[in-house]
Amino acid sequence: MKKLKNVTVGITLTFLSFMSIGQEVKYDDVQKGLITKGQHESYVSKDGSVYKIGDKIEFGNPSGTNGKFVTIQKMDIAGTVYVVGAEAINTSAEIKKIRVGGTSRSGYKVSFQTKGMTGVDNYFLNIEDAITVGEVKSFGMSSDEALTALKKAKDKLDLGLITQEEYDKIKAELTPFIK
Repeated sequence: MKKLKNVTVGITLTFLSFMSIGQEVKYDDVQKGLITKGQHESYVSKDGSVYKIGDKIEFGNPSGTNGKFVTIQKMDIAGTVYVVGAEAINTSAEIKKIRVGGTSRSGYKVSFQTKGMTGVDNYFLNIEDAITVGEVKSFGMSSDEALTALKKAKDKLDLGLITQEEYDKIKAELTPFIK
C-alpha cells in the first residue's frame, strides 16, 4: 500500500509539472522541484511580484566591480553574446520568454529572455539573482520601502487612525518584502 501511495504521489507531481507548462510558475514550486524545465506565461517571484510575457522590467545598476552587469547578458542580431555594461543602467526591456531551466542535482532557476527597448538587443537573465543584486528593479517593494510603509501604518494605528485589523492586513502584505 505504501509503495502504491509513493507511485501515486510521483505520478501526480510529474503530471503537475507537465500541466504547468504555459501556465504561471511560482518561486516556491521551482525551489521544491515541483516545476521543472519549460516555458511559462508568468512567474511569481520570491517577493510576490508577478511577471508576465509582455511586461517591461527596469534594469538597475551593475553589481560587478568593473561596472558590468553580472546577471544579465546581451545577444545582438548576429548571435554574438556580450557582457552588459553601463549603457543598460536605468533602461527597460520587454519580457519575451519565461523559462525554467536546470537539473534536479543543481536546482532549477527561472530566466527571462527580453528585448531591449531599441528592439535590437536580446537580454538573458536569471530573474531572482538579478533582483537580489539590484540589477533588475523588482515589481515589488524594496525592503526599505516596505519597512517605511509598515512604520507609517504602525504610527496610524497608534494614533487611532486605523484599526488593528487594518494594520494586520497591511503588515501581512508588507512582511514578504522585508528582509
